[in-house]
Amino acid sequence: MQNNKNNNQSLPIWIYKQGKGDFGFVDIEIDGEKKWYYVHERNKADALDGDEVSFKIKEFRSKEEAEIRKVVKRSGKTIVWELQIPKGKKGFGFFVPQNSFLDTDIFIPGKYLGRAKHWDIVGVQVYAWDKRNPAGKIVEILWNKKTRKIDILSLAVEGWARLKFPWKVLDEVRWLRDNLWEEMKKRKDLRNVFTFTIDGADSKDLDDAISIEKSGDNYILSVHIADVTHYVKEGTPLDTEAQKRATSIYLIDKVIPMLPEKLSNDLCSLNPNEVKLTLTCEMIINPKGHVVESKVYESIIKSNYRLTYNDVEKLTTGKELEETEFWKEITKTLMNAMDDCKNLKKILTKRKGTEGVLNFDFPEPKIELDENDHPISFSKYERYNSHKIIEEFMVLANEAVSREFQKKPFLYRIHTKPSEADLAKLVNTLQAFDIDLNLSAVDTKAFSDILDEVQWKSSEKFLQKALLRSLSKAIYSEKALGHFWLGLAYYSHFTSPIRRYPDLQIHRIIKESLAGKLNQDKLLHYKEILPSVAIHSSEKERAAESIEYKVRDLMSVKYMSDKIGQKFEASISGIIQKGLFVELDNTIEWFIEMNGSWDFDEEFMTFENYETHKKYTLWDRVQVELESVDSSRLRINFDLV
Repeated sequence: MQNNKNNNQSLPIWIYKQGKGDFGFVDIEIDGEKKWYYVHERNKADALDGDEVSFKIKEFRSKEEAEIRKVVKRSGKTIVWELQIPKGKKGFGFFVPQNSFLDTDIFIPGKYLGRAKHWDIVGVQVYAWDKRNPAGKIVEILWNKKTRKIDILSLAVEGWARLKFPWKVLDEVRWLRDNLWEEMKKRKDLRNVFTFTIDGADSKDLDDAISIEKSGDNYILSVHIADVTHYVKEGTPLDTEAQKRATSIYLIDKVIPMLPEKLSNDLCSLNPNEVKLTLTCEMIINPKGHVVESKVYESIIKSNYRLTYNDVEKLTTGKELEETEFWKEITKTLMNAMDDCKNLKKILTKRKGTEGVLNFDFPEPKIELDENDHPISFSKYERYNSHKIIEEFMVLANEAVSREFQKKPFLYRIHTKPSEADLAKLVNTLQAFDIDLNLSAVDTKAFSDILDEVQWKSSEKFLQKALLRSLSKAIYSEKALGHFWLGLAYYSHFTSPIRRYPDLQIHRIIKESLAGKLNQDKLLHYKEILPSVAIHSSEKERAAESIEYKVRDLMSVKYMSDKIGQKFEASISGIIQKGLFVELDNTIEWFIEMNGSWDFDEEFMTFENYETHKKYTLWDRVQVELESVDSSRLRINFDLV
């Protein structure tokens, strides 16, 4: 029975977020403290993911929950599935959602049917909802269900992704040319400088390349980035569409690009043995790993090698070289460059170990699909030392560029210091493990020292999660507020303009500054637009991450669908008021609701049965049994054994 003692407490309008199942959440912030409230299915009213809602707090079984009182504003979220038009009828249709946590169909009036036909896969937005069923309008016709597999891309459209480029954009791209010969006269010609890219084996949008050499005790590292702004001019249809998308979305073996493929995979991609336009950040790095001098300039390059992470691993270890595709073409110059990369990376790692940087070890899942897009394996992505090489070099370039242009209007990648409330919770958790955190001296080094202290302990994963929970999420901002995670005062995203709009935006500012065109009108223009660009880019980044998580859920459900009744070893990867998240050894993670005689301890993140005194805490090893799979709601139901 519900207790309504808090029923008079009315809160401001917040965003409803759909959870993994019938439940959802409302995230709020009051007096600087962030908190979330669980929303049971019975209390969600007609709220959909992303809707602005008003709600009240209630107690249920001595636990606070949110009850949605009213949907204040519809999010305009697109829901994808099949359209049904009753036989012999043309004036209306019905839309029966799947994977959207709606228990009712959506009525589509004739004026909103467009050219859609019976059984077409369409995108629908709810525009009204009276006491009966919701009413919607078709905003996109994807394709006919009988001719295409649409599971993954349906989730993408529901998550705000834009699948098709407008005809104006495609028309503009059709006429784009590289103009290399004209540009060679204006730029620094680096075609004879030994250059290479390092990317995943499946990557097609190669937006960064490297040149490295030793100069006395110092290293000269040049990071060359595709000059996307040469083709994408401000205010054009191509630029407008890129800004709307803000990011490319990577969905297992599919990419929803920010830019059309002619740009992302051809004109801008730094493919080997092709002359390309770039922006180069050249840095001189001393033996202690500090950048003592840097400069940015327009350049033109010709990459000598297209290396994969696996290739670099073999080249830097000297093992299995004959397994690389180009092993007969391995030169002394390439091997020297690999040695320089390996040695510089060691120097940078040592410096960061002294100064402090946060390194969490949570491996990402690798999902292998068959020709029908059905998952056939889940595993952990193998992390090579070469991943750290390219990451360290990109961080150096991002910081160097950010510092050089800090006095100009700019976009920064910021990661603020944890709030006092989050730090207080963290201190309580750490004290239970006899670890002290001095609140008067909280910085990145203090967090880094704790990560080092707990390494190899049985509580390592638990405490890594506790530290991670206390941190805010990195976002974009026009203000240089620092990057707590990296321990840097200035940091921007400069290295991926093919797939991130903030990188493209600052390239435009950099080039105008280098050309002396950043006059007062331009300065005022950028000061006006950068705040909204930062907010929009941050929102789109979160939306892309949400799509990626949902696609992972979809693949998890498909993979487990024929394994009902089987038992699995797992670890408890998360604990919230309503239950446990368990992670199988194959990386599949899901939620188990803890009903019955269980007490939740928020401070120590544990569940204890008050009858049997059985206790569960983060990263405990458990055995679970697969009870059922609900493909329509993307749910996996496990039971603790």
